[in-house]
Amino acid sequence: LVVKTGDEIEHLADAFNSMAANLRQSFGQLEQRMRDIRRLEEKYRDLIENSPEMIHQLNKAGLFVHVNKTELEKLGYSHEDMQGMRLWDIVPKGREPEILAYLERLVSHGRGTIETVFLTRDGTPIDVEIHSTALLDPEGGGLLHSRAFVRDITQRKLLEQKVQRYTTQLEQEVAGQTQQLSLSQRRYKALFDLAADSVFMVDPDGRITAVNKREEQALGYAEAQAIGRRFLEFVLPRHHDVTNGLIGKIVLGERQVPTQEIEVVHRDGAPMPAEMDLIRIEDGTTVSVMVQLRDITERKRLEQQLQEYSEELEAKVRERTREIEETKQYLENLLENANDVIYTLDPDQRFTYVNSKVEAWGYRKEDLIGRPYLSLLSKRHRGRRLKSTLDIGAKQVYEVEVMSPAGEARAVMVSVSPLRDPEGRIQGVLGIARDITETKKLERQIRNSEKLASIGKLAAGVAHEINNPLGGILNCLYNLRKRTLTPTRQEEYIASMEDGLRRVQKIVRQLLDFSQQHDPQLSPTDINAVVERVLVLTNHAFVENQIKLDQQLHPDLPPLPVDRHMIEQVLMNLILNAVQAIKGGGLITIRTRVAAGVLAVDVEDTGCGIPAHVLPHIFDPFFTTKGTGEGTGLGLSVSLGIVERHGGQILVESQVGRGTVFTVCLPFARDRQMVGGTP
Repeated sequence: LVVKTGDEIEHLADAFNSMAANLRQSFGQLEQRMRDIRRLEEKYRDLIENSPEMIHQLNKAGLFVHVNKTELEKLGYSHEDMQGMRLWDIVPKGREPEILAYLERLVSHGRGTIETVFLTRDGTPIDVEIHSTALLDPEGGGLLHSRAFVRDITQRKLLEQKVQRYTTQLEQEVAGQTQQLSLSQRRYKALFDLAADSVFMVDPDGRITAVNKREEQALGYAEAQAIGRRFLEFVLPRHHDVTNGLIGKIVLGERQVPTQEIEVVHRDGAPMPAEMDLIRIEDGTTVSVMVQLRDITERKRLEQQLQEYSEELEAKVRERTREIEETKQYLENLLENANDVIYTLDPDQRFTYVNSKVEAWGYRKEDLIGRPYLSLLSKRHRGRRLKSTLDIGAKQVYEVEVMSPAGEARAVMVSVSPLRDPEGRIQGVLGIARDITETKKLERQIRNSEKLASIGKLAAGVAHEINNPLGGILNCLYNLRKRTLTPTRQEEYIASMEDGLRRVQKIVRQLLDFSQQHDPQLSPTDINAVVERVLVLTNHAFVENQIKLDQQLHPDLPPLPVDRHMIEQVLMNLILNAVQAIKGGGLITIRTRVAAGVLAVDVEDTGCGIPAHVLPHIFDPFFTTKGTGEGTGLGLSVSLGIVERHGGQILVESQVGRGTVFTVCLPFARDRQMVGGTP
């Protein structure tokens, strides 16, 4: 044992005290550092917990060891929930393998980055980007734990998707526009090549830079033969100044100049007429002149032919005009010298033309133009027929009564037809009027002569019919004058005398009525009564010739608008002809009936009949088969004229040796009326 001296012990004590002081100082510094470390740890923990990015730490098994507040809030889990979960528990199903592969790469490389998807507690996906750093065991090299910064890239992903969609759409539009541009370029190239005109592209110096295929077809120059040459080389020299001046105007800024006719040179040296159009083309800073040449060789040929044809046509037109003028004068002469009044009316029934024949009525043609047509007619006419021609285009023939300026009435037969324009619309009326005043007078004379002839035939029989009652009257007077009769017998004689006188009075009255002249007048007439009146005058003819009479009169005949006196004349003529056709007794049947809209009167006899060769001529004027002095040949002709003026007809059926039937057909409704009607 070595015993230390005091000095040594003191020295040791000092050393010990010094060491203790140093230890106290070191422990103080250590405590201070620990406090600083704790403060720094708290500071960094606060930074980590409140970092805007998600931060977590995994152990080597992939379990969460620490998860910052931001990540817990993002995912919706608690810290306790997360400590029992592994990283691949919060990714969508099916993506676990990529997480495991990522962790393996992390062990190999010490750090790594991956983009994946986290699922929140409620299943909402969040796009994330993970940046991890591995802490490896320095001895074994295994993974101790890893720290990761997780960034929410959902918005970035949405933006990237939008950018991707926009980029894709833009690429599609660019591709489409590129395709359209390419198609348009090919189309315009095709249009350029296939244009109907030859096209030259000329630079400001007048040199050709491009031509289309039509140029080669029209002028014969291949593209290689034309490009680089001056355009004026293709133009005849006499057109150089004009062409050069027009190109200069385009180069100096004019957009387009008027079309110019020039002549160009074909490859074979032949001149070719062409129309030239110049158009300014600007491509950025480059100016070109587009020259369009239109081959007008065919047009020039046609123009020459047209000129020759025009001269020929003008000559023909002059000739045709002369012929038309001659025809016009000829037609005017025909119209002006016609025996009938020819006129035209407008839709308002006013005269637009009338020929000179109207002067025979006392009018001047110049005074009638524009005057109403109805002003020439008597007041009984109201123009209904003319209006129907204007309304429906009906052609009509009827009689009217025209009044002269002096008030003289003239009977006129008019024929009216519609005048139509090229489209078929009625523009007016063409009328032809024939003065039948003298004809009417002659007809009346003929009818009167036939009446007189009929009266002559009736005279003997009528005298007999009168003499018989007169003889009875004279005998009664003779006995009365003897004053030997009883009062009763005297009354019988007086009654017999009165009956005889009435019979004579009736016969004389009907004979006078038949023989007198009457103005034509339509009135509702009982045809049966007309038949009875005629039979009174012809009764003696039946007795003298031993002819039986069979009357078959329809009991309910409606009144018919006719001229009674004219119809009496027709029936008188037919009955007397029937009497004359029967020799040695026979039968005459008078029949009235209604059939097919007409009233028919049959006069049928059992006489000799009419031969077939004679039948077509029986209505001809002055035709007769009777002996000289026995007939005028006008009876049937006049009868037919009367019936036709009533709008009717006379039918005849006859067999030689068996008899004849004359049928007078009178319509209830007529298209034509006699003078005295209302056209």
